[in-house]
Amino acid sequence: MYDISAVHELLASGQIQQALDAACDALKLDSENAELCNIAGICASMLGDAVQAERYWERAVALNPLASQSWFNLGLSHAASGRDDRALECYRQAIAADPGNAAAHSNLGLVLEKQRHRDEAEQCHRQAALLDKGTVGIRFNLANFLSASDRDEDLEEAKSIFIDVIKIEPTHFGAWNNLGTLLFETGYTSAARTAYSAAVTHHPNEVKAHVNLGNVLLYMDDLPAAEEQFNIALDLQPDLAPAHQGLASLLQRRGNGDQAKRHIHKGFGTQPVSTLAYRGRGEPSQLVILASALEGNIPWRLLIDSRVFRATIIAVEYFDRHLPPHQLIFNAIGDADLCHEGLKIANRLVESAQAPLINHPDAVLKTGRLANSERLASLPGVIAPRMALISRKDVPSGQILQMLAQKGFTFPLLFRAPGFHGGNHFVCIEDASSSAYEELPGEQLLAIEFLDSRPEDSLFRKYRVMSINGSLFPIHMAISTQWKVHYFSSDMDEYAQYRAEEEAFLNNFSAFIGPNATAALENISRALDLDYCGIDFGIDRNGNVLLYEANATMVINPPTHDEQWDYRRPAIEHALGAAKRMFAERAGVPFR
Repeated sequence: MYDISAVHELLASGQIQQALDAACDALKLDSENAELCNIAGICASMLGDAVQAERYWERAVALNPLASQSWFNLGLSHAASGRDDRALECYRQAIAADPGNAAAHSNLGLVLEKQRHRDEAEQCHRQAALLDKGTVGIRFNLANFLSASDRDEDLEEAKSIFIDVIKIEPTHFGAWNNLGTLLFETGYTSAARTAYSAAVTHHPNEVKAHVNLGNVLLYMDDLPAAEEQFNIALDLQPDLAPAHQGLASLLQRRGNGDQAKRHIHKGFGTQPVSTLAYRGRGEPSQLVILASALEGNIPWRLLIDSRVFRATIIAVEYFDRHLPPHQLIFNAIGDADLCHEGLKIANRLVESAQAPLINHPDAVLKTGRLANSERLASLPGVIAPRMALISRKDVPSGQILQMLAQKGFTFPLLFRAPGFHGGNHFVCIEDASSSAYEELPGEQLLAIEFLDSRPEDSLFRKYRVMSINGSLFPIHMAISTQWKVHYFSSDMDEYAQYRAEEEAFLNNFSAFIGPNATAALENISRALDLDYCGIDFGIDRNGNVLLYEANATMVINPPTHDEQWDYRRPAIEHALGAAKRMFAERAGVPFR
């Protein structure tokens, strides 16, 4: 029998071609040496000759059916070429030959997971981890498997294992990156930023980590830091569509529409379709989400139950095909002012569709701010602000306030650039000496009557109620000394009495605001005729609803994990549960 130690030494020293030549020479002398065939296959694979490698491994297992490592290597080759069924058989043979082959158990789990045999895949991953507690790759595979689970306890275990991997290998890119993704998906945004930051620190040339970090920073509204990450990603890979998409969103929020257009085209022109991960155990229900390449979309991340749906997201402005197979369509385009053209395209896409539809584009088209102020003002118990849409081309800047005064508008007066949310590009003019509105972006301005909701305590209160499938759900009440009331910038975290007042609103909002205001909200909901939308409002001293805005773009934001917000969680979970139930029922699948 040939002494193969010299071949092993050549392979160990990185002399791959020499090792292969030596193995081939040795096989001429010892043609039935299965271990030589296995080494020759390893060398051929490392040199990029997959076909020759497979021939050597097939010869090895024919010579020795108990050659576990050769079966394993052959399985790796089949899996790399997409021949999953053959890979499965090879891994099973490797395990039969050596039940202690942890890598074979782990890789068998990967293929079973790909084929959606999750129960058997879990057994394989856990067996591999039991057999080999120290190999990072095996524990990493288990963590990845658990992070795609539909069980909360599995997600928590995945986090723990990712952290264990990082303790063993502190610069492990996949562990940092995938931990960041899991943290973000489970609501730990700041922790996700930390994980992604570690990924880019240790691996500055990994574009995926820069884009992921940029997206988290964008979600946190840290625009300068997000912009830096997207630009780094584009320096590394100039045609990277997700980085262009992130920059497009960022520039639109800043009001730099012209700069955003270039990134919109590069981001969506070549990649108008994306998908959300499916976490279920059976066959998924197919959901199509119609979205705009602009910023006016419903924040859908928390509305879609990934244990039920595999979601395909389509940027309608760049989509020129038939819709993919689906059981449900969700029109997520929510801003009628910004996305008028996108909604018309969405209308054409759904006009011949047979599947149920959530939020018909026709209904959304009627919800522009000016249109809403005109049609909802006639509802009983509703006071909608007067509005005027001003074209900067038609009215010189210095004449805008004079023109509005002639129309009966008085100070204080609000101005906003259409198509923006979250209080961006929205100012209050106290008197005729102010010119703050001149700094707003865009060719049009929306002048809005100031509705003063302050009671005797002189505090501004803004309420949010969602309308989901025809029912109303309280989301939050924010109290502030400032006229521009947003929950994230209000005084709710400072004063326990404010939180107690909000808790009373959330526990029984109809009793809190009174029957007349409740009836007014129900009338607004019916008039909007949307399956999913939100209403931001105040209450005047006579119990009327002061309508601030009503549209589909409003977000249901879960509170942070600080225990002081525990009182808010039931209302948020109730609303999100109602949305998920609506999606499931419309698709004709069980609600989980």
